[in-house]
Amino acid sequence: MIDLLKKYSILLIIGIVLSRILAGLILIIFPNILASEFADGGTSTLSAGYLSDGLEHLFNILVIIILAKDMKKEKINSPLILIMTFFFAFIGVIFFLLTVASNKVIKPQIELNE
Repeated sequence: MIDLLKKYSILLIIGIVLSRILAGLILIIFPNILASEFADGGTSTLSAGYLSDGLEHLFNILVIIILAKDMKKEKINSPLILIMTFFFAFIGVIFFLLTVASNKVIKPQIELNE
């Protein structure tokens, strides 16, 4: 359990930091990537947060793949956790860790009582 906690905490921190750094680098290399010009001469610019969030969602897909492998190892079948992970990786990982903890703590107690 501690190994999973370390693994996913490092993975989440790296994902957040990398998405911010990559967004900054992309904006340095391509400064006009989030700007569009209208026919009448006006411009519209999106904030850098859109780019960062998009990169974070790509990272969430990587977390989903790793989570799915660990869910098979732990014999957990919950597509809802994977769906939550796509939108908010932290929430999905928390629910996964709670499910693993629940399976490791509660199920042995149930077997002892029977």
